Order: sequence, then structure tokens, then C-alpha cells
Amino acid sequence: MLTNSQNIILKDQLTQNDIDHLIKKWDLDPTIFTYPNSSIEVARFIPIDSNKLKNGHLLVSFDLLSNNLPIEQELIPIFTIFDQNHLFIGTTASCSELKPQENIIETIFQSLCIQIKHIQSELVTIKQEIDRLDQAARKTTKTKELKKVTDLTRQLVYLKHTLDDQTPSLEEFGNYLVENKLANPARVKSIMTKQKRITKMIHVYTDLLDSISGLFTAMMDSHLNHLMKYLDSAALVIALPALISGIWGMNVGGLPGKENENGFWILIIFASLLTIGWGIFLKSKKYND
Repeated sequence: MLTNSQNIILKDQLTQNDIDHLIKKWDLDPTIFTYPNSSIEVARFIPIDSNKLKNGHLLVSFDLLSNNLPIEQELIPIFTIFDQNHLFIGTTASCSELKPQENIIETIFQSLCIQIKHIQSELVTIKQEIDRLDQAARKTTKTKELKKVTDLTRQLVYLKHTLDDQTPSLEEFGNYLVENKLANPARVKSIMTKQKRITKMIHVYTDLLDSISGLFTAMMDSHLNHLMKYLDSAALVIALPALISGIWGMNVGGLPGKENENGFWILIIFASLLTIGWGIFLKSKKYND
């Protein structure tokens, strides 16, 4: 636990005992911490009914860890509870970057900037992977690449829905600070610009990944069409000698060449010529491209 006074608490690796202690100390509604370590928590900015806090408010935002876990485990809610004289910022994850600042609002701003920086850093990595997949989609339909597209899509879906919740919450928070003259409007706008920037990046990257997924599908369809054309062409080529051999293999009289001692070879040559000619015709029609 990092503190700079009795009324400012910055706590990472938050446990249930820590939560219970805070609820009792500040007279908080326990439902605030229903999902303290889950990505299904909802970003929000709401007033708090507490006898210990004067005009207290709750801000729930999200940080993104980089620990090679599934995205739903990397997205961790950050709980910020404050009034004019008290501040609590807590998360179940580890966040050693957060340090107490000169006042409560600046400490909150620093927390938000750290969260935005983590998400932006992950988005840079995602963009690099999207660029690689874009090139790969033009050349291959390997299962490994398709799985990577699925994984990235999952990441962006979680990030998109999380940021879509968080952006209006931060706007409400910023409006509250400006209306009550608790922060410089320019400082608030700076935070909101960063937030909107990463939100736009997520939407753009989601659309890019959708187009790449469509390209993979189109490439797979194209490869399948080419394969079917090849197989159909091969079947047509084989069908000619099969038809001829089937006719001359009938156990009936009157077949030409029956009494000719070279009839077998004549038939073979005739079937071969027809087959070669039919194959050249199919190739000229580009049925196997």
C-alpha cells in the first residue's frame, strides 16, 4: 500500500480483506466491488452515498496488463473513490507505476494516463500483427494465421466494448471536474483526447481485421475453386478413356476391331489421342487455373 496521507490510499494487489476494510472505513456500498477483478465489470462515474465521504464519487475504469494471458484476464478494473479530501485508487493487479501526486485530482489523472498508455502500447503491438496478417492473407491460408486472426478479433472485441463504456464515463467525470472547478479544462480535454484516440484506434483496427478476415475467406474460396476446377478437369480427361474402354469391354458382338490382331493397340492409341486432345482443349479454356 502506497500512501501520502491518511486520506489518500493507492492500493494494488487488492484482496477481499482490503475491500472489506475500506467498505467499513468509508461506509461504502459493498456492491461497488461485485467484480473487482473481472473484465465484465462496467466502467462508470456515479455519486456515492456515504456518511464518511462528502459528495463522494466512484469512477471505474480499466487497465490492460501485459502478461500473455487471455484478454479477459488482462483487462482489470481500476476503482477510484474520492471526494474533496479523500482518495482511494485500487486494483487487484500490480501497478507499481502509480505514485501519489501533489493533489487528489492530479493523482487520478496520473492513474488514467497510465491506463491509457498501457492500452495504447498493446494497440501498437496489435497494429503490427494486423500488418503482418494483411500480407500473409495475400499469400497463404494456413491454420496458424487463421487462428491468429481469431485471437486478435477476440482481443479487439473486448477492448472495443470496454472502451465504448469507458469513454462516456470519463466524459461525465471530466464535466464534473470542470463544472466544480476542480481541474483545468485544458487538462481534462487532454485526457479525453487521449481516450478518444485509443477508442478510434480500436474501431479502425477492428474494421481492418474484419477486412483481413474477409480476405482470408476469399483466398480460401479461390483456392477451393481452383482445386475443384482441377479435379473436374481431371475427371473429364479420365472420362474419355474410361468411356472407350467401357464400350469395347462390353460382352456383345459387332464391336469394331474384334477380329484384328492389332485392334487393342489401335484402340489404345485412339483413346490416348482423344485424351491428349481433350486435355489440351481444357487447358486452353483455363479450366484448371
